Amino acid sequence: MNNTQTVSREAYRRLDNRVTCILQQRWPANEISQWVGMLKGKQQAVACAILRRRHPRPVSLTLPAIATEVPSPYQAKASRPTVPVLTADGRSVGRRHTVDGLTPVAIDQSGTIRCASTGRTLWIAPGSPTDRANPGAAAQLNPIYQPALHQVVADHRQIETGAQS
Repeated sequence: MNNTQTVSREAYRRLDNRVTCILQQRWPANEISQWVGMLKGKQQAVACAILRRRHPRPVSLTLPAIATEVPSPYQAKASRPTVPVLTADGRSVGRRHTVDGLTPVAIDQSGTIRCASTGRTLWIAPGSPTDRANPGAAAQLNPIYQPALHQVVADHRQIETGAQS
């Protein structure tokens, strides 16, 4: 969606509510077309997109041609992919939206980084139980880890207080 067709969520909601009222009142096609003709710019583009999706016979409306379809912000939000977020002991505590192009990762208590979707180990913290159980694995795996390609969705590392014991 380009900038000329971006509309605020509030403006979209108002137009969507208005279209809902028009459809519930069973306005004739020519009156709907006249109403759309009174709108200008972004509002007209969004109203046309909503009517094309929701009108029972959109071809009966004489809507102006719009270059690109304007998606519903609510539909776009609903289709965003999510991954489950787990506590350190494995209990589910909700879901987190993922960023396109980034692999969601979780950092366990020892600092080892795993893929949040598959559980595959991506980076092994030196001196961690995983490192001690698999000698040489960290030296082989860690150099290929690329932090810029990952999104941290859960971090269970111990917070260092700075207190000496």
